[in-house]
Amino acid sequence: MNASAPLVIAGATGYGAWPANSLEGALQCLAAPVDGIEIDVQMTLDGHVVAHHDYRLRPDQTRLEGQWIEAPSAPLKQLKLDSLRRYDVGRSRPGSAAAGRNPGREEMDGVRVPTLREIIDALKDATGPKRWIYIEIKTDPQDPDIAPDLENIVGSVLSVLDATDYIAHAKIIAFDWKVLRVSRERAPKLATAHLTIPEALKSGVRLDAVGRSPWLDGFDAMDHGGSELWAIKAHGGEEWSPHFTEVTAERMTEAGDLGLRVGPWGLFKSRDIARMAELGVYSSTVSGPDWGVERTGPATDD
Repeated sequence: MNASAPLVIAGATGYGAWPANSLEGALQCLAAPVDGIEIDVQMTLDGHVVAHHDYRLRPDQTRLEGQWIEAPSAPLKQLKLDSLRRYDVGRSRPGSAAAGRNPGREEMDGVRVPTLREIIDALKDATGPKRWIYIEIKTDPQDPDIAPDLENIVGSVLSVLDATDYIAHAKIIAFDWKVLRVSRERAPKLATAHLTIPEALKSGVRLDAVGRSPWLDGFDAMDHGGSELWAIKAHGGEEWSPHFTEVTAERMTEAGDLGLRVGPWGLFKSRDIARMAELGVYSSTVSGPDWGVERTGPATDD
């Protein structure tokens, strides 16, 4: 294994191959040629950190007692873990957009929303080198009523990492840069990465009267020469995590000059994974089942 090759991280436990953010997917990833997994986390009413992308369960990906639900659930932060476990999230509704996005994904029955602790325990029990876990903490400064409380979820994630002794193999990632600041303040040795919203989606950001974003913890590019990367550096960042389509040779040079690693996400084709490697990224978050690498297991380098 070339020590300079990018880490390959299975996004949402390999959402292109197995049910997203699932314990079943995490276990499958242990046999895949990846260096770790990425998950999104929410928080239940009774204080459990759970792996799930959306703030609510979606009708096109959720069954209750074998029947597809007809409307989105209440926000996960309003559900206790026992109630959440009643739902099966292992399949996509036939004919839905969700099914069409990942036609090669293995459909499963009996898949429940897992806790962060369960997933980390699976990684700890695995043989071979320790796998990374990238934890995207889901908050929403634009719609806080549906999202977890930032201070509570950050504290709970750090408590799980401390209890499992997995901080050295974990990274906190977030679009809400306040999450990263609070995480660093509470756990200075914990790795973090600044996610950035792709240009194509920035129209959905509700800016304030002077054009600042609620996602950037007061570190907008407009105050740093128009550069997101300079803003990340000023915020104390160590890694820029953009959609892969926004990684260019010029921006890689800028990141290198600032001492920032680059860890793109959204990859699913070999040619794009190879292009990111050629540009010199630190890691690539890949959906699978095409991992874009020729190896039989994870890298042996930490």
